[in-house]
Amino acid sequence: MQYFEKNSRTLDYIVSKDQKKHVILKYLLEQELSLKIYPFDKKAVIKKYLEEDEKILIRMPEDWEEMGEKKVSLFKILAKYIEIDCQYLQKAEKDLYLLKVERLAIAKLNRESPRVQVLSGKAVVTNLITPKTVIEANMFNIPTLIKVNLEDYKNRLKKNSTDNIVIETFKPGLDRKFEIVKRSRKSLLLEDTQNANSYSESGPDRLDYSKDIDDDIGTMIRKFKDQKIVSELIRPIIYKNHSDQPIPIGYIWIQSKDKKLSSDYLSELGKLSDEVVGRIKESNTIKTTEKFKVLDASAKGLKVKIDDPNLIDTLTKQEDFIFDVLFKMQAPLTVSAAIRWWGKDEDGHLTLGLEFKGKSDHPGERDRYIKNLELMQKGAL
Repeated sequence: MQYFEKNSRTLDYIVSKDQKKHVILKYLLEQELSLKIYPFDKKAVIKKYLEEDEKILIRMPEDWEEMGEKKVSLFKILAKYIEIDCQYLQKAEKDLYLLKVERLAIAKLNRESPRVQVLSGKAVVTNLITPKTVIEANMFNIPTLIKVNLEDYKNRLKKNSTDNIVIETFKPGLDRKFEIVKRSRKSLLLEDTQNANSYSESGPDRLDYSKDIDDDIGTMIRKFKDQKIVSELIRPIIYKNHSDQPIPIGYIWIQSKDKKLSSDYLSELGKLSDEVVGRIKESNTIKTTEKFKVLDASAKGLKVKIDDPNLIDTLTKQEDFIFDVLFKMQAPLTVSAAIRWWGKDEDGHLTLGLEFKGKSDHPGERDRYIKNLELMQKGAL
């Protein structure tokens, strides 16, 4: 089983011995705590606190001893989240164990809204807008959809040009100038390869050849002259994935033997680059119309169970996505939510903790959502 928390709670750690005693005796003694092991269904009860040595006598689940844990973390959610980290010492008797309290922490903020348990079928999520393939900066295998779109735009540019045009993905083994373009996400333009001043021209999104590439200018002038290249540019293609992360996936490389390539032309290629990225993103987006269970809900978000293999693979790499919340016998509510945590159970199914990113664009939708929560809390939905 796996568990990953993207945004950990901000905690205040209790250092004072007296404060630890107060929190344990007032809020945790004889209370059921959850072991911090996903899916958090194993419970334990603190039976006694030994103040002098800061130890607790705790009743653990029957199968706990078999897990062989030496470090034990437990939590309880009251008005605030309370976490207690312990060191295993010894078994006392039957299901009772002696633990040393190492750290005790309380969340800085209260839980803003209560969670409502959702009975099966009362609410689902559907129409999930997600990528088919998660495009990452360190991808080894470039998806075919990227290659196809780059090839298409290369052919379009070549139709009305005699220049040498390459539109390709960044690959290992390219000249250093391509690596610098990729790393900096800036363009390189030599308007006139035979004019030394061209090698020091730059801008906010444009490299200074003399400083950033640092090749010998005289050598490069002679090399371009031998190759009969009048002008050269390299423009990176920056893909923003579904998490809005900028990733340099490829480049437009043009060498002209009969004209000077201008900064205006470089700007035009920027528009083309944006168009390429838009096409790739459109090709890489899928809507999943299957329905998935909502396990619990609050005014701030949802807990959802996903059993679709493709979504299980892609959503763990996402920061957020768009979907519909569907209450029984009602019109859908379209929302955008950030993934705050995820976990996988023994069957490989995925549970997501989602936090809504903003209010709905449609008037009255948030009120309808809150009304449904209130009805479910009363058992009237």
